[in-house]
Amino acid sequence: MYAQVDDEGNMFQLLLEIMDHKKDGMAINISNGMVTSANGNTKPKIMMQGWMLLVMWKDWSTSWVKLKDLKVSNPIELAEYAVANRIAEEPAFKWWVSHTLRKWNRIISKVKSNYWKTMHKFGCKLSHSVAEALEIDRLVGTDLWTWAINKEMAKVKVAWEACDDLTPEEVRAGKVRDMIGFQEIGCHIIFDIKMDFTRKARFVASGHMTDTPAVMTYSSVV
Repeated sequence: MYAQVDDEGNMFQLLLEIMDHKKDGMAINISNGMVTSANGNTKPKIMMQGWMLLVMWKDWSTSWVKLKDLKVSNPIELAEYAVANRIAEEPAFKWWVSHTLRKWNRIISKVKSNYWKTMHKFGCKLSHSVAEALEIDRLVGTDLWTWAINKEMAKVKVAWEACDDLTPEEVRAGKVRDMIGFQEIGCHIIFDIKMDFTRKARFVASGHMTDTPAVMTYSSVV
């Protein structure tokens, strides 16, 4: 359920997209967004008055939400929206957006480093590449990783059409007319082991390599 109501009638909704923003007479200008401390240093004013965000919820309803309320519930999405829409330098955003995104990036990097450092899980060797997964199956005499890879690829192959008569060099050189306007990105498979020792493979694309479309209202890639 996208929206749930508790025993007291309070509704909890999940954010789908931040669609627009506006400010009223309470918002201050960028020129007045800095304050000078006693030791002469300047720093951004801590304030959030005067800003409203138009939010679409996952039940497809929309509403205007105060900046201070959305910052508490969805700080990452709000920070990304502010950067993508070039309002991160506004006083209501400047004092917290960059700090929030830096902290989020540190968390992501820690998670990624833990994945590469984990060599075994539940007593089984964890693969980090297709070649390593197939080599483990060969050495152990099983097809657990092979089966997981084939299962995943059978699901995702419907998303593209193979061009066996083309080479990557020809496409990159712009010699293929039908491919003009497309952008090349990397893809790889991540691996995991479930609690029942079932091997799991997920094919993922490097979405951070794509340019953000001009029609997007916020950056959807962390």
